[in-house]
Amino acid sequence: MRVTLKNEFIIDQPIDKVWEFLSDPYKVAPCLPGAEILEAVDEKTYRGVMKMKLGPVTSQFKGEVVIEHMDPAAHEIRMVGKGKDAKGTGSASMTITGKLVSLPDGGTEMQSTSDLVISGKIAQFGSRMIEDVSKSMFKKFTDSFSARIAGEETGRAGSDALSVTEVAGTVVKGVVGRMFGKGEQGGDGKGSGS
Repeated sequence: MRVTLKNEFIIDQPIDKVWEFLSDPYKVAPCLPGAEILEAVDEKTYRGVMKMKLGPVTSQFKGEVVIEHMDPAAHEIRMVGKGKDAKGTGSASMTITGKLVSLPDGGTEMQSTSDLVISGKIAQFGSRMIEDVSKSMFKKFTDSFSARIAGEETGRAGSDALSVTEVAGTVVKGVVGRMFGKGEQGGDGKGSGS
């Protein structure tokens, strides 16, 4: 199953400061709930884990992230991550492309496209549910990223498992909103991705 998401968010920080933060995997990883870098294989390849908790069950995905392209002058980066469930019940790969744009007020807009391919048990949830969970995760990421770059948040929050139960309320709210917000015809099956 393949899901493509496009997101943008604004950070009230200058582009050079945002780029310095974004181009350091050890600074970015703690912003993503459940993510942790375990080792650097080389200057572009990192091994790590992503933990997800659904009720009493915790799953751990082990994998690798490779920085395929980094252009400091254009403020563009492309990373590819691949991982497998430690229990062998599924796998996922994601290509993330990010671009920073300087804003007239001195802030920075981050534009990202994520192309996610999943297989195994997790794929059974369907693309709509996975898209909703991904959007909720992106919101948590952007909140943490903005706070950390501003120096308002410290510690290793990313090492805690991502609680799927915690984001479920947001997901259910999105699904119910689509059901009742589109009238009797229901949704058109297309996600806005932003």
